[in-house]
Amino acid sequence: MNPALARHLQTLGLERAPFPPTPDAAAWFQTARLETERVEAAHCLRTRAGFVLLTGEIGTGKSTFLRRLLGALGGEGMVTSLVFNTFLQGPDLLAAVLRDFGLEARGTPAADIDTLNRFLVKQWRAQVTCVLMIDDAQNLTLESLELLRLLTNLETGQEKLLQIVLAGQPELRDNLEQPGIRQLTSRICKHVQLDVLAADEVQRYVHYRLDAAGNPSPGIRLRADAAQALHRASGGNPRRIHQIMDRCLYGLYALPAHARVIDPALVRTAAAEAGARPLARRLRRARPSLATAASLTGALAATVLFLALRGTDSRAEDTPPTPVPAQSSGPSTRADDTDWNACLRRLGQADVQVQAVTDTWLAQVPTRDGLCLRQLAGGWQAGWRTRLRAEDFLAAQDQHARVRAVQALLHAEGLYAGTLDGLYGPRMRAAIAHFQQRSGLPASGAPDPATLFLFDTLLAAPAATSSTSPETQHHGNG
Repeated sequence: MNPALARHLQTLGLERAPFPPTPDAAAWFQTARLETERVEAAHCLRTRAGFVLLTGEIGTGKSTFLRRLLGALGGEGMVTSLVFNTFLQGPDLLAAVLRDFGLEARGTPAADIDTLNRFLVKQWRAQVTCVLMIDDAQNLTLESLELLRLLTNLETGQEKLLQIVLAGQPELRDNLEQPGIRQLTSRICKHVQLDVLAADEVQRYVHYRLDAAGNPSPGIRLRADAAQALHRASGGNPRRIHQIMDRCLYGLYALPAHARVIDPALVRTAAAEAGARPLARRLRRARPSLATAASLTGALAATVLFLALRGTDSRAEDTPPTPVPAQSSGPSTRADDTDWNACLRRLGQADVQVQAVTDTWLAQVPTRDGLCLRQLAGGWQAGWRTRLRAEDFLAAQDQHARVRAVQALLHAEGLYAGTLDGLYGPRMRAAIAHFQQRSGLPASGAPDPATLFLFDTLLAAPAATSSTSPETQHHGNG
């Protein structure tokens, strides 16, 4: 880190830059919806079902989403080629793909496609999936898109040899609608659309980024009216929010810790200095309010982050978690867990999930040992070790033991009438939706983090293991 920046952050009590100008996958504000999108996109690639399209305006996190998707695929029999220079077109683009796969380009498109095909067949025989990710794909010419169409024709049996992820600005959708490449468009398995932040998400986003950077208590805080001013100045675009907030931090530099509160005047000044202007009308598409949805349904708020904890933690360890209020019916940390980081480390080295949650959600979940809690601005942060992952439900194999356990649980609750086949199909989705509705969660039928936490907790109870298998011929995928 730059020494001058390090001194600046140290003065503010921060351990890392909360609003960097470059993609920051380690502290990405990921909503439950985006986590579901990531899981489904990864499922498409693992099962070789087609290619994935990712679109969003400049600064909405496309590159970060790609990095998180790549991280989710790592170590799972995947070989990936990343192309970020889309000024390369046609044969040059093909040569870049070969080089990233560790192959030598032979000079002519026909020869290079033959080289790539032989490589892909070899990987397929070794049960390795090859993925090509192209960022800024809106720059691709019709010639290059036609090349990608040809690459999607490389197959053996009923499986595609090359899985493709195209990421770009909204113009990419228009480019893909050209009649000459309609065949390519028909092979889209998943379309992920990244939107700007809604007005009621901006304050949570800023506080999440600050807390992830080690913001001490009371620390730096953004007033609610300042968050509205920030949304107006940035249009909800995360990159512009970073530019403005970075200037705001300089405005707090000389203030004592207790006075580091960002007000609307500071936001407007910082926006002017950063050259930020409200974005175009189409950038201000308002998404449904997550805060409103949480208050009505008890769903999870804002962000999901899966942590691979190490022996040391980058966050400060001298700030104890705020205890759960005595009147709360929600769970609490164990009495000996006087430190948030120590509590997380007690959970183990893997399969730990940290989740921002609402008061409503806390009141609904059952008391559970090993649940870490601390209070943040505007809500709570919960951490626990999970036996269930969304990927389990979308795994490529036909049956999954964890899914069978959930099926047994739902059967015992009278919500699932199929066999315990480990398949996440229409019957399983319907049963999960009924469970979610009964639990006060959005009845999507998807294995979102809130639902998985409840499943995980109920499966740990003795009653969950006593259910018997139903005798019926209907399967979860039927």
